Amino acid sequence: MSIEAHSIVTPEAVAVRVDIAELGSRVGAAVIDALILGAVLLAIQILVGVAGILGLLGLAGGLGAAFYVGFLLLLVFGYHPFFEEIWNGLTPGKRAFGLRVIQTDGQPVGLGPVLLRNFFRPIDVAVVAIGLFLILFTRRRQRLGDLVAGTIVVRQPKMAQPSPVALGIRPDANLPPLDTTLLTEEEYGLIRSFLERRWQLDPGARMALGNQLGNLAWAKVPGAAAYVWGPEVLLEAVLITVQRRSREAEAGRWSAPGLSPFENPSI
Repeated sequence: MSIEAHSIVTPEAVAVRVDIAELGSRVGAAVIDALILGAVLLAIQILVGVAGILGLLGLAGGLGAAFYVGFLLLLVFGYHPFFEEIWNGLTPGKRAFGLRVIQTDGQPVGLGPVLLRNFFRPIDVAVVAIGLFLILFTRRRQRLGDLVAGTIVVRQPKMAQPSPVALGIRPDANLPPLDTTLLTEEEYGLIRSFLERRWQLDPGARMALGNQLGNLAWAKVPGAAAYVWGPEVLLEAVLITVQRRSREAEAGRWSAPGLSPFENPSI
């Protein structure tokens, strides 16, 4: 079973490596879920049949039959959303194969994306060619429901989410424009790490490291000359700019799936 590694970019604009689930493991998980659901439906049918024979339950009437059919449909279409919501992206089948549904920015999947991805499940299942084609040929192995809901299925059960960095600049502040295209992931990681840990540093070490990273930003980030308020202000502006562009890039994933803000030359 092959595993394909990818980077996803969190809302903090931190690149995290994940293992995208391939078709084989997803089919295996789907088979287990189908067997469990089928066993539950069969047990219900047997119980209802026995109850009918004993005269304890009558479904001959239109209303009773309608309720029964509605209950069965609720089980069929509610199985995946129910487990993915209460188990944070897992179903029994996914748990067995070590898979989990997450959002494309690495965040835990919420009720909205869960319902949306499963709303399109009948299309992915009924029109098999669509589901298989998309899983096989999209970069992050997303079926139609995943593309619409902004979710992916990964083999990494848990991911440590980076904590937000305390900044002096408001996230929605109107900043002089910066072009962070030339910054590498490693350089951005150094800047973010410094801003996250600066409060714990000795004042002299904080000033020296801040000046060093500030000089890096002034040298590699066009527009940095407008920031005359010191290196830490510039570094905060760099972080905010990268995060904003990361969110913009995530919003445009339909046209360029799988790219991080460091892979997309337009960012």
